[in-house]
Amino acid sequence: MLRCLALLALAWALWQWQQGGQAVQLQEAFARAANLPPQALAEVAQDAVPQGQRVWLAVRDSAASVRIANARLQGREGVRQWQAVQLADGSWVVIDRGWLARPAGVLLLPLPTGRLLGRWVPLPPDLVAPPAKLGLSGEVDGLDWPALARQLPGPLRQGLVVLDPALRPHISWPVSAAADPARHYRQARMALLLGLLLLLCSRLLPRRPA
Repeated sequence: MLRCLALLALAWALWQWQQGGQAVQLQEAFARAANLPPQALAEVAQDAVPQGQRVWLAVRDSAASVRIANARLQGREGVRQWQAVQLADGSWVVIDRGWLARPAGVLLLPLPTGRLLGRWVPLPPDLVAPPAKLGLSGEVDGLDWPALARQLPGPLRQGLVVLDPALRPHISWPVSAAADPARHYRQARMALLLGLLLLLCSRLLPRRPA
């Protein structure tokens, strides 16, 4: 029994180590994307997956904005302003206009007619759970993505475009890769230690006579 548990722990350690290597590759790709020239998001395939690349977009139309609560930046409480906008190809994408410290005003300036620059990143982890409030306008705990996709008169692209520079008076939300190699390597070391301890115990404990 102990040997089976030890093998499971060692297999988990190997898997976590592999996950750590993949996380390192994702971080490196994310960093490289920050140094590439921005590309027009409307020219990117609508089923493409965001990988932190720099993009630019021109807004044809926009939906109501939503304020994401519980957004802390440098120790200060605030909100993030998100808004779905339509691109030249008819598709839609959600932009992060930026962060506002509390008390945050309700004034929302119109979007500029020129190009908007930003980083196209995967959706942040869904940290909201009942009774958290999801919605499409006002101040909420999280954006109701399925409802937004059903409401828009066109396909909704994956991910979020975090504007950089942000639209005043907002502050750009920091962008970083979601991958955490250190966490995977830490779990791999713990699982490896556990597996070795179980193997040692299986050898030291007296065996039952047949």
